[in-house]
Amino acid sequence: MPSKKGTVTGANLDKPNRGKKGALTGSKRVTGEKVEVTPEIPETPDVLPTSDPEVATADFNARASLAEKLQQAGQVVAPVVGAVGEVVKGVANKVTATVNGSIDFNPSSLSNGTVDTAAILSKADANIDESVPQLDSGEAIKRNIIIARQRNYVGVAINNTKLKQDLATLDLEQQKLIGLLIDGKTAGISNEKKAVQYQRALVGRDTELSKLELDSELLTQQRIRTTGTQNQTELIREQEELKVEMLREQVEKQKYEIQNVQYEKEKIKQEAVAKFAAGF
Repeated sequence: MPSKKGTVTGANLDKPNRGKKGALTGSKRVTGEKVEVTPEIPETPDVLPTSDPEVATADFNARASLAEKLQQAGQVVAPVVGAVGEVVKGVANKVTATVNGSIDFNPSSLSNGTVDTAAILSKADANIDESVPQLDSGEAIKRNIIIARQRNYVGVAINNTKLKQDLATLDLEQQKLIGLLIDGKTAGISNEKKAVQYQRALVGRDTELSKLELDSELLTQQRIRTTGTQNQTELIREQEELKVEMLREQVEKQKYEIQNVQYEKEKIKQEAVAKFAAGF
């Protein structure tokens, strides 16, 4: 008699498999068939474009090492999967017993302490959402490897960008340092200029003090001259008065001399007249 299979999933529906978990999907761990796990080793994708031969060689060696490790892992996975299947089956039985022992006997979902399977299955939905795309595990691993390598590239690019940001920050800080050094030198020159101006102010002050001392001495000398001039004033006055008196005396003398001349003239005249009169 041919074995019965599910019309949707193609699972084996013979009596020995009915009621077992996984009978709906035809899982091999339920049917008793030997599970052979063959690891899907992704094909080594093309090397990402690079201009560095050393990077390309290192990338190729890394991929070869990864493929070898996946192949070695596949040889160990098969017995582990079988053991894990038995453990999962035991755990599932324990969970079912626990749930059945703690069921709240609600008439809406239970009848006489048994699960209303028909009511529960009436709300179940086993339809597949066709809008979700499917992807084989091998292709998924291959793409994940590519994505991981791409993330490595992006990570390196991010780190390189951060390095450039650090370099830009370093350059900015160096420029700030140069600016501060220039400001310091400028302030030093400004201070030196102020110092020169201060020294000039001191020289100007001392010059003015010297001029003040000179003016003081000149003032003293001028006062002495003034005092001398004042003392000479009376004498000059007397001298001028004597000059006037002498001039007056000279004028008197001249008057007397003129009178004498006139007298002598008159005397000579009279003598002459007398002589003519005597018949001389």
